[in-house]
Amino acid sequence: MLVKTDAIVLNRIRYTDNSFVVNLYSEELGRISVLARTSARKPESKANVFAPLNVIRTEFKVKDTRTVQTISYHELVKSPTANSNDISRICISQFIAEVILKMVREEERNEHLYEFFISTINAIENTGSNIVNVHLIFLKEFARLIGFGITNNFCQETPYFNKREGMFLPVYTTDDESFDSSLSLAFSRLLNTTYESNDCKFPYAYRKKMIEVMLSYYKMHSENLSEIRSLKVMNDIFGE
Repeated sequence: MLVKTDAIVLNRIRYTDNSFVVNLYSEELGRISVLARTSARKPESKANVFAPLNVIRTEFKVKDTRTVQTISYHELVKSPTANSNDISRICISQFIAEVILKMVREEERNEHLYEFFISTINAIENTGSNIVNVHLIFLKEFARLIGFGITNNFCQETPYFNKREGMFLPVYTTDDESFDSSLSLAFSRLLNTTYESNDCKFPYAYRKKMIEVMLSYYKMHSENLSEIRSLKVMNDIFGE
C-alpha cells in the first residue's frame, strides 16, 4: 500500500553511514518507523531534516511483513527551530518528542493527537519569552488527551494539589505527594493556561517541581514512560 502523509519526527537512530531509522508520528497511520537514506556527499545536512518535531511530507510503501518501512520521498514542511538558534526551543523540542515517543505506541490514525502535536510545534516556533512554559502546558494537555487529565478544583477549601489523586485536596499529605499552598496556586494557574493564553511567569524552582511531579504522575498511569533523558539537559539550560 502506497502512503503519502505528513509526519512529525520523534527521533532518528543511525543505521549506516548514510541512513537512519526514523520514528515518526504520521497524520494517516499514527506511529510508524521508516528507513531513510541521506546523501552520501552531505549526510549531516540531509539528516537535519529528521530533527525532533520537524514536520515532513513523506511517501512510502507499507508492507505488513516489515516493522520498518522504507521511505521513498521526504521533504521538510515545518521546523519549530528552523528560524532560531535558541537552545531552549531545541531542548523543549527534544523533550516533547521523547515523551511522545515513549507514550504513544499505537499504529493507527488519531486526528486529535496529531492536531495537538502540530499546535505544540506551532507554539514552540511562535512563543516569545514564555517559551519556558510550553513543555509544562504540553504535559498537562497531553495527559488529558490520553485519558488521565488533572482536575483543577483548586479553591479555598481544597488548596493542596495531590499528585496521587490528580486533583486538589483539603489537606497536605506528604512532601512527595502534595504541593504546598503557594505552589498549588501556581499549578492551578498553569492548568488554566493554554498555548494562546501563555502569560504566566513562574520561578524556576516552581517550574522544575511541576515538571517532576507531572512526569511522576504520568508514570503512575502508564507503564510506557521510562526515564526522560532530555530532562537533565533542559534543567541545566533553564536553571537559574
